[in-house]
Amino acid sequence: MDNGKISVRYARALFQTTQEQHCEEAVYDGLTRFAHNYLLAIAQFNEVLADPIVAKEEKVRLLEMAIGEPLHDTLKQFIAFVVDQKREDKMFFIAMKYLEMYRAKHHILSTQVTTATELPETTYDKIKAFIKQTFDADAEIDVKIDPSLIGGFILDIENTRMDASVAGQLNALRNKLK
Repeated sequence: MDNGKISVRYARALFQTTQEQHCEEAVYDGLTRFAHNYLLAIAQFNEVLADPIVAKEEKVRLLEMAIGEPLHDTLKQFIAFVVDQKREDKMFFIAMKYLEMYRAKHHILSTQVTTATELPETTYDKIKAFIKQTFDADAEIDVKIDPSLIGGFILDIENTRMDASVAGQLNALRNKLK
């Protein structure tokens, strides 16, 4: 069975359980932290989770530490179940599928704002209002700072990019003049 099918099945089971137990948001928050921490140390996670010599308890502890506090009991039980089923190497994919299901149900768009410098909070509020008005969805904003943009920003909403950066405008002008 491939990663996609396994991930979807486990994520769907977790999502249904969290809906029944009214802890969707707590598990969503935990899995969001997990996905972030996993990406920071992907090589180390894969090495430990794939090692058959590492005890189940250690793998459970590692996954729990990657999620951090607070750790909802439902998520804690789910991690133990995944490790018991020897699917711990799929945990990242399961987490990503769960996050996708949660966002779809709650009309949340994953959004990335890349700017040359840190923007004031009011600017992020305006971006959220724009997304709410345009897409009828809430925005979950991930901010990245990239000084090479010179000024302005790039807004990535799901699969759509809006480039309002100075560097983007200069590149467009350069391409036009060629």
